[in-house]
Amino acid sequence: MWGCNYFPFSGGWSGGYFPGGIFPLLIWGVIIGLIVYLVVRLLKAQTHQSNGSSRDRTDSLSILKSRYAKGEISQEEFIKMKQLLMEP
Repeated sequence: MWGCNYFPFSGGWSGGYFPGGIFPLLIWGVIIGLIVYLVVRLLKAQTHQSNGSSRDRTDSLSILKSRYAKGEISQEEFIKMKQLLMEP
């Protein structure tokens, strides 16, 4: 009665049903892969936000300058809008 193994999936140190303990390795591989994926995604999001806002500000300023040059807005409006764009 003792020492009999009735469950095919309980193999102790050898990993049970999967020979050589490959199942725990797969689980750890998936966990480590997810952690790496999340870290890379977070780092890309931070760099994209910092670069994107700077680029957007430059694009907005060039649009504002072209509108002022075309005479679509007055000098007062240009100065107010430029100050708004330059705020951090």
